[in-house]
Amino acid sequence: MVEHKGLSFALHYRNAPDMCEWAQITMQVLLGALGPGFQLVEGKMVFELKPGGRDKGTAIADFMSETPFAGRLPVFIGDDVTDEDGFTVVNIAGGHSIKVGPGKSIARWHLRDAHSVRCWLQAYLDFLETGATA
Repeated sequence: MVEHKGLSFALHYRNAPDMCEWAQITMQVLLGALGPGFQLVEGKMVFELKPGGRDKGTAIADFMSETPFAGRLPVFIGDDVTDEDGFTVVNIAGGHSIKVGPGKSIARWHLRDAHSVRCWLQAYLDFLETGATA
């Protein structure tokens, strides 16, 4: 499955795991055609082509420097190796970095699945509504 992501796109092979090698070779060929301004990133059953020098961490840092995010506490939730750059930036900012699912991560928190994320988000919203600062 091809996912258009604006300036990048991803080729997922989750539904066809035997196509991993084909997906990787295909994306490497496309990377060669795009040139040095792009990079190939391998994730969980996905290969993504994206502009070089940019990642989820740089995107979060950019957001956190703009209104309405400047001065706020970042919360970033992810489940893939491509989320680790985002976790780094959020950790430096003292925010909440949350890894979903199994696997090693630098995220401060770990949740089992999407249901656990929804429960955590609701509990966090409830906490904030009490007037607490976090």
